[in-house]
Amino acid sequence: MEDVDTLRRLNPDVILHVFEHLRPQSGLRSLSTSCRWVREETMPVLFRRCRATVARPLCAERFLPPPLWLHVCHLSLIDRCPDLVAMRGAPWKHRLRFSDDPLLCGIMDPAFLRSVLGAMPRLQSIYLSFICREVHGIGWDTLEAILSTPLLRTLTVEQFLFSPRQTPTAVSIESLASLTTFQFVHAALRSELCRYPSQEGVLGLVITKLRPTLESLLLPSEVTPFGTLADNQWPRLTELRLMGVLHLNPDTHTPFVTLFAGMPKLRVLSLELSLPKGGDRQVLQLWPKNHEARFPWPDLEDLTVSFPSPDDRIYSHLPPTMRCLSLRCTPHHCFYMWQSRKLSRIESPITHASEMLEILSQIEAPRLEYLQVEYCADAAEDDLLRHMTQRCSQLRSMEIHCIRPYNRSSLSDTDLALHLAKLSNLSTLRAYIDSEHASQFSALRQAAAVLACKLARPDVRLWLLWIDAHSAVWYPFRLVAVQDIDEDVRAEIDPRDHDGVPVFPFA
Repeated sequence: MEDVDTLRRLNPDVILHVFEHLRPQSGLRSLSTSCRWVREETMPVLFRRCRATVARPLCAERFLPPPLWLHVCHLSLIDRCPDLVAMRGAPWKHRLRFSDDPLLCGIMDPAFLRSVLGAMPRLQSIYLSFICREVHGIGWDTLEAILSTPLLRTLTVEQFLFSPRQTPTAVSIESLASLTTFQFVHAALRSELCRYPSQEGVLGLVITKLRPTLESLLLPSEVTPFGTLADNQWPRLTELRLMGVLHLNPDTHTPFVTLFAGMPKLRVLSLELSLPKGGDRQVLQLWPKNHEARFPWPDLEDLTVSFPSPDDRIYSHLPPTMRCLSLRCTPHHCFYMWQSRKLSRIESPITHASEMLEILSQIEAPRLEYLQVEYCADAAEDDLLRHMTQRCSQLRSMEIHCIRPYNRSSLSDTDLALHLAKLSNLSTLRAYIDSEHASQFSALRQAAAVLACKLARPDVRLWLLWIDAHSAVWYPFRLVAVQDIDEDVRAEIDPRDHDGVPVFPFA
């Protein structure tokens, strides 16, 4: 009891800080069982984030106990409905259990959700998803019930099709809460998005209603309502992320610098966009040469561009506020080579080192802290690396993807490492270095040893991407302490992250 009395004498903010410190290590759960007072004090922290996995129609018996509702700030709803597979193969193969429509989820009862979500006074964030590669949609009635939660500020809908059957009424749109963050994430089965184009109209209505308060928006490009984004002002939007295959006609497409001109407070613009087979790379230019415009984002800090071109005028107009810049392929070119059959419907016109040098030569970004570059090596690679280390000397983190054609001469791993070693502030380096033996893990270890040795700074976190026939994984490496001066330098996987981090084509 003395320990409890000591806790009671602490300032409430200090107690909360102690509980937060214990939570990641799971010590808070054990502490909460010590007595009733501690249990009551820890409940707001223990149950701030809750997850409900749903396999049958939602009801009180299959949901969180009511005493917890007071404490929930973030709620994850994970759909494991048996009707998830209803769209797989012929309709007669799967008997529907909870839905009349094989495309729509039948277990997320909108009436129940409207009742319970409205009874959670601290609920501000909802995550709605399912974990498998299936074609499965969520109906408007359910989405409206969620979006109408009074204090809701963040909604993430992942993997579902977004109301593929029903268009909202004006009355239902008016009931939506004042969200600041809306994310519709669809990382798998992207081609299925295009089969239900009505999603674009629904998303357009939703984000138009959210426009006065929206600060962060993430959408799949296949169903992005570009007309809505272009025709409205977005007074509070600071972050826009689009991801997917871009199906736009270059003859009618409005360049992004004009398309997103109504977003004056934009700080983060991420365009992870792929080109369909036969697509024109020019549509990815933010500001084409012959297009009249003014730079609309004076506070821009973070920019991601896919398949960058030196003809894009955007680079010479970037503001000095820039801190993060990604000039990449989407998906990364190594994935395109690795899964050429699965990605056969898209192009990957990778930027050459000489083009990348032209692009970076146009940029004045003295505060740049993060740089991601992806290029195909050519005779300008040495000049490119020299330019990066001289003009981007404040970099703290860097990711480099170097594709090396086997029939051309290119720099060695040692040359690359010696250039990067000049970045004195670098704390994290991620690299994919293509070679004839890139799929052999022994070659990866050798490259890691060369890079770590030449960087000569044990504080730099080094990650290398390894791709074999079955997977792609980022592995962290560190140098092995040598016992003999004549012993060869070796690298090993850092035991702090020995499992590595798996990645996927659109990640």
